[in-house]
Amino acid sequence: MSDSVLHQRIEDALKAIIPFAQQADEIIEALKAENKAKFTAIFPQDSIFQTTANRFLPYIEELDKDYQALPEDVNDPAFEPLLKDLVKKMELIQLILQEFHNARDYDDEEESSPTIEPDSDEKPTLH
Repeated sequence: MSDSVLHQRIEDALKAIIPFAQQADEIIEALKAENKAKFTAIFPQDSIFQTTANRFLPYIEELDKDYQALPEDVNDPAFEPLLKDLVKKMELIQLILQEFHNARDYDDEEESSPTIEPDSDEKPTLH
């Protein structure tokens, strides 16, 4: 794989994460307005991230800085360790974002689930 193709794939993967991070931050902001988001950071201080924030976008900015720090030449001795760190961070944030959105989707389903009165003959419908 050529240097430029590898860099482009990493950049594309980073760009794909951004909308999920933005949406998660919007949800967190809404929860905070309802006094429900009472945490100080997405990741603990001893995580692989240098950033400490209660929103996702600052972590995405750290990923971008790490990406920008990658040497253009994949044969550069610094390339492999920097890439490994970047990939670990990307995998971790993708996992957390996926869990966040899955939990949020589950909560939304519970809120919109039909309720049936005990004496009712009405059957629930699937959405």
